[in-house]
Amino acid sequence: MLLVGESINGTRKGVADAITARDADFIKALAQEQVEAGAHVLDVNGGVAGGDEVADLLWLIATVRSVTDTQLMVDSASPAALHAGVEASIKDDGKVPFINSISGEQSRIDIVVPLVEKYKCPVVALCLDDEGIPATAEDRFAVAQRLHDELAGVGLPREDMWFDPLVMTVSADSTAGLVTMQTLHLIKTRLPGVRSTGGLSNISFGLPNRPLLNRTFVAMCAGIGIDGAVLDVRNKQMMATVKAIRALRNEDNFCGQYLKAHRAGLLE
Repeated sequence: MLLVGESINGTRKGVADAITARDADFIKALAQEQVEAGAHVLDVNGGVAGGDEVADLLWLIATVRSVTDTQLMVDSASPAALHAGVEASIKDDGKVPFINSISGEQSRIDIVVPLVEKYKCPVVALCLDDEGIPATAEDRFAVAQRLHDELAGVGLPREDMWFDPLVMTVSADSTAGLVTMQTLHLIKTRLPGVRSTGGLSNISFGLPNRPLLNRTFVAMCAGIGIDGAVLDVRNKQMMATVKAIRALRNEDNFCGQYLKAHRAGLLE
C-alpha cells in the first residue's frame, strides 16, 4: 500500500504560518517525521490565503528537498503553481513527481493532460466532473473511465493512473462510505491494472472518535483492494493498522515488517 503523507499542506494553520514566515526548520521537521513514520510520497501544497502560491510552493519543494529525496506529490488547484511545482521537482533531482490532481472537469483536463503527456507523471484522478461529485458509484466510474481514456491517449501507463473514488463524510450522508467502496470495486474490476487511492480520513469528519472510524474504513477499503492512501502517517494507531493490512495482503514477506514493528512497540 502506497502511503502519501498529507501534512505539508497550506490549508493547515501551522503549515500556513510556517510558509508565511519561511520557517524552514518547521517544514523540514514535518517532512522528516513523515518519512520516518513510513510515507513513500510527500504531498506538498502551498495554498495559503493571501499568499503567492507559485513562490510558496517552490519554497516548500526546495525546503523539503533539502532533507529528503522522497518522491513528491505536487498538489495545487492553480495552473501556474502546478506547472511550476512539477518542473521544479524534476529540475531539482530528476524524479518525476505525482500530480494531485486531475478530474473530469474540462478545465482541469486541459491543465493536467499536457503536463502528463510531457513528463509522464503519475497522477491522482478524482471521480468528479463539471456537474460535481456524482451520487452513484456507476456515475463516478463513468468519470473514471473518461479520465482513463484521456490519460491513456497521451501514453500514461495504467499503473501510473491513481483513481480516487472520493470519500465524503458519513455524518452528512450515511451512504457515503458504501458509495466510495462500490466505486472502488468498479474501478478494480473494470479497469484492471490501474491503481487506486484516496483521502480516507474524510469519512469521519464531524464525528467523535475519528481515528476508530478512519482505521476501520482503511481496513475495509484494503479488503476491496485499494492500492494507496493519503493520510497522517504520524498516527501510530493508523500505521499499526496499515502494517497489519500489509501482512495480511502478502505485502510483507514472512511478516518481517510487522514483527519488527511489534518488537519496537509500534503496534500497541
